[in-house]
Amino acid sequence: MAQGIGAVVVQPFAIRLLDPQQWGQVSFSLSFISIGLIAISAGLPMVLSTMYFDPDRGPDKARSLNGFGVGLSIVGAGLAASIFALVTIFNGTIDSVVPYLISVGIIGFHGITQMSLAYLRSQHKALAFVVITVIATVLGHVAGLLAIIYIAPTATIYMGSFALCVVAASLAGVLTSRPGAPMKYRESLRNAVRASLPVLPHSIALVLMLQGESVLITMLRGEELVGRYNAVMPLALGPLAVIMALSNVWQTTIFSHRGVDNTGQVAKVQREAVFIGFMLTLGGSGVAVLATHVLVNDPEPVLLLLARTLPLLGYGYVVFLISTSQLFAIGKTRLMAVVTPCVAAVGLGLAFFPAGSGNLLLLGVIKVTSYLLLGVAYVFVVRRYDPKLVNMKLMLKGMAAAVAVTVLMLMMPDSIGWGIGSALATCVLGLAGGGIYVRRLHRPAAKNGAAIR
Repeated sequence: MAQGIGAVVVQPFAIRLLDPQQWGQVSFSLSFISIGLIAISAGLPMVLSTMYFDPDRGPDKARSLNGFGVGLSIVGAGLAASIFALVTIFNGTIDSVVPYLISVGIIGFHGITQMSLAYLRSQHKALAFVVITVIATVLGHVAGLLAIIYIAPTATIYMGSFALCVVAASLAGVLTSRPGAPMKYRESLRNAVRASLPVLPHSIALVLMLQGESVLITMLRGEELVGRYNAVMPLALGPLAVIMALSNVWQTTIFSHRGVDNTGQVAKVQREAVFIGFMLTLGGSGVAVLATHVLVNDPEPVLLLLARTLPLLGYGYVVFLISTSQLFAIGKTRLMAVVTPCVAAVGLGLAFFPAGSGNLLLLGVIKVTSYLLLGVAYVFVVRRYDPKLVNMKLMLKGMAAAVAVTVLMLMMPDSIGWGIGSALATCVLGLAGGGIYVRRLHRPAAKNGAAIR
């Protein structure tokens, strides 16, 4: 939850302290980091979490892979930053792109952090995991806000202060996870790289799916419009952050079962994920009008509609996450190199013309639809290997309900009064739904306890 609300709490202040161009640079940089985090967490960190549960010295092999991932992140980030800096210096535009250069470095340090977190979550070291995550995300935003208040209201100052917290988190991650010698288990390392290589084009495609339309708007319409578009992006990134946080529990369960669910724990995870995905859609769309008035200066009607649409993206990501986790669990990742790039290509192709005309609502609809399509596509991919791995009927029912809620919210008035009312109603429904769900979870345990007594 802290990951999800960190940017939301800081943004209303930052957007008012920075001029439109500086805010456009900050918002683009933060969005780029968010999708970079999603991309780098889908490769070696996922393989590491799976490897940890290998019966043959799994923890030792995972620690060795952790060391390899740390080194790879340092080399990759250094190379990317060097190329980026040389190109911008050659073009004479280094001053205007410093925030983006800092973002590249931040993603590299996030790569180190993600490898460490993957090991910590497999060990179930929740406290260390949470502290490092909060330092890398929430404290980064707070540091950026304080810096533009007390030093200078520029994008470079904000992102530089953010970067310091990310560096601190990566160092803490290395100290707590204690990476091993990278080349100690060469055969396991080769298998890990082989399993993660198909994820590289998949990760690049994920980057394009989450950030591609922002790049198109920046190229075709300029930074001020992309700043307006990204101002309501927390309505999508917030649910994604919550889902990614919960995935650390869901994926550990899925990986540890390796495609076999004799105890029903994986089925339980799928039910929980569908419920959470639906509730995030309901909650995000319900509070969207009120949140937009808080996040944005004088929001135009199209932003209010866009804000109500974007939370549906989270449900598509839930279905995608559960399905791809099963692919990692059974070691079948090859099709990921094809499926995600194809969906991304279709989505970006459809987004080109509305990006050029500045039709932000249509861009949002295309983005959300792409994620729903991605989730459905991976359900069919997983069922190609074993129909029992994913409950397709459950996933599609939840998706239909999430779409229906979003359409209903779009039909509501967009006045601030209605926004407050829908936010309150959503909170009440969310608490009630959560309470009922938790009671249902505990009911079988209570019955079993009574039977034992």
